[in-house]
Amino acid sequence: MADHASLRTGRLVVRYHAPWRRRAIAVGSIVGLVVLVLGAFEFGRYRSGYNKLAEIQLRRELTATIERLEKENEKLRQAIAAAELAREVDRKAYADVEKNLAELQAQILKQQEELTFYRGIVSPEDGIGGLRIQRFQVLPGAGEQHFRLRLVLVQSMRQETVVSGSVRIAIEGVLDNKPLQLSLADTRTERAGGAELPFRFRYFQNVEQDIELPPGFEPRAVNVEVRSAKLAPLRESFPWQVQVES
Repeated sequence: MADHASLRTGRLVVRYHAPWRRRAIAVGSIVGLVVLVLGAFEFGRYRSGYNKLAEIQLRRELTATIERLEKENEKLRQAIAAAELAREVDRKAYADVEKNLAELQAQILKQQEELTFYRGIVSPEDGIGGLRIQRFQVLPGAGEQHFRLRLVLVQSMRQETVVSGSVRIAIEGVLDNKPLQLSLADTRTERAGGAELPFRFRYFQNVEQDIELPPGFEPRAVNVEVRSAKLAPLRESFPWQVQVES
């Protein structure tokens, strides 16, 4: 089709122009050029091993893998938290068991000591039913260099008579690198009273006395002498060992 039409009227030539056609041709050319360039670009990428569809598929697979790994990590974190909680519960339960076991062992030991004590009253191991020192303890006191001496005297139940007498206590130790022996009168917290502790019982009696040692004095042993009018004196020596009262 011609771009323009001509009408001849004598010598005058009249031509009709169509500018929209030129514009359409120009736009079409530009679009075609762009498509050609893009096609060449994609073809070049395809020749070099690039595939758009493969890239999209790979992205989808990677996204799915990431989501799966995130879910697995979340499950693992929850499992770790549950394991930590279980371990803490087990640790606490184990600690409670250890505590209960220690308490039971201490209770059994205490009962065994009491059983031995009462057996000594009912039937002495050596068969002698006279006066004896069943137990001696040094316990911590209310302050520094303060202590409590506890002495348990017993006699067999075979003896029906009441026994009475007194106890003398002497503490051996070192003061200023020199040996020193302190009597009960030297260490009693209350100034009243002498060097003896009275007793009177039929089967057993606890004899206790609070003492205060001089500053710098290091005790080593405690000598105990039990005197009774009807029995021979009883003497024993005990090492100085401070015990915790149970």
